[in-house]
Amino acid sequence: MADLQEIKASLPLEDQVAIDQLGKQLAAERKQLRLFRHPIRTLYYFSACAGSAAVRGGLWLLKHRITLTLLLPAIAGYIFLKHTGQQAEELQRAETWVQYVVWWVGLGILSSIGLGTGMHSGLLFLFPHMLKVCLAAEECGHLNFDSRVDMWWNSDSFHCGSGPRGTVHFHDIFLKVLPAALLWGSGTAIGEIPPYAFSYHAAKAGIRNEEWDNMFKVKPVSEGQGFFEALLNRMKNWMLGFIQRHGFWGIFLLAAWPNALFDLCGICCGHFLMPFWEFFGATLAGKAIVKVNMQALVLVSLFRQQTRVKVMEWIEWCLPDRIPWLWDALGHTATPAQVVHQAIVSNIASFQAGVARRQAATSLDRRWFWERLGDNFRSVSAARAWLWSYVPIVGGASAWPSLVFLMVMHFVVSCLEQFAQSQATYEHNRAILAEAQRRQKAHASR
Repeated sequence: MADLQEIKASLPLEDQVAIDQLGKQLAAERKQLRLFRHPIRTLYYFSACAGSAAVRGGLWLLKHRITLTLLLPAIAGYIFLKHTGQQAEELQRAETWVQYVVWWVGLGILSSIGLGTGMHSGLLFLFPHMLKVCLAAEECGHLNFDSRVDMWWNSDSFHCGSGPRGTVHFHDIFLKVLPAALLWGSGTAIGEIPPYAFSYHAAKAGIRNEEWDNMFKVKPVSEGQGFFEALLNRMKNWMLGFIQRHGFWGIFLLAAWPNALFDLCGICCGHFLMPFWEFFGATLAGKAIVKVNMQALVLVSLFRQQTRVKVMEWIEWCLPDRIPWLWDALGHTATPAQVVHQAIVSNIASFQAGVARRQAATSLDRRWFWERLGDNFRSVSAARAWLWSYVPIVGGASAWPSLVFLMVMHFVVSCLEQFAQSQATYEHNRAILAEAQRRQKAHASR
């Protein structure tokens, strides 16, 4: 594709101004692409983006050497064994592992693919899974149960099975939840690829516009800016310089802690044409190895009763016995640490009761999980109740169901709008380039 800037440089000044005005007009139109403001246009661009991505992804997958040498023969072998009934036990075991990997990696992708507004699948699924493992370990006295069944909206509790009862140590529980955590963390790293890929291909193809240039321009913090605008500007400038200076290790450090602005990091790496494996390797190491392990250590410490008591004792030692003014106004007689501890224990009990209710309901209803799931989304109140049953939370139980439901809906709407705007950006850039080429030909023929 011809470079737009080179074509503009060869045109007279009045044509350059006209092209810039066209770019500003189309940029203003893209900002109006909101589902509840222009639903038809937004859905049109989203459908075009989804269709184009599906076709390109399907063709790429069919032509890839891994597909031809491994995936297609594996699918053919699976169909043959399934049809003939051979190796039924081994086949069922393989199916369980495939479902397990797809479930947790897919949830990780959903958590980060929303360009800053991803579905909080860690809060909705991974953290409750860790709590469920901790509760089962306390009840069973061992870890000889299959935790892989906690996927695809399965409401069955873990079956203790046989095994000697005793005290389950912290590191044993940590290792039990680690596979799901690593798969989920790997999914969050995979979900960072689209912003990087979009920026990389745009930079390589020479596609630029005013919004793109403004994003990567280091701007001075002026006095006329508001507080939040100046703060974001400082953070963006710092991140641009940090990535350029430190490369792989800079990406690794930015990915190794909960970073809401990491999408901008991926966009920056693509814009600077950083090699894919350098970007993805650093992201995978930071998210799937460092960050998710730290989260697992903290959560298992809180969810396991023995370590939770010790953590609360340490917190009670650190915190004051009371908070002046605020504590009296709230009418608390216990210490702040005791209030936090009581809230955690009560919400763990509430979550455990929710698991028991879902298990009892499932034992009476043996339909497929997607048929049961449909019952939960026939009304807003049913969907909120279903989401609430999966989420343990400290305090605020009355407002939390609505908040979780809004988070999921915001994720869906945000993804739809962002994909629509990316497709509109692609089409508008082509339209601007076509207009510049038309004016170039008209200027050359004079």
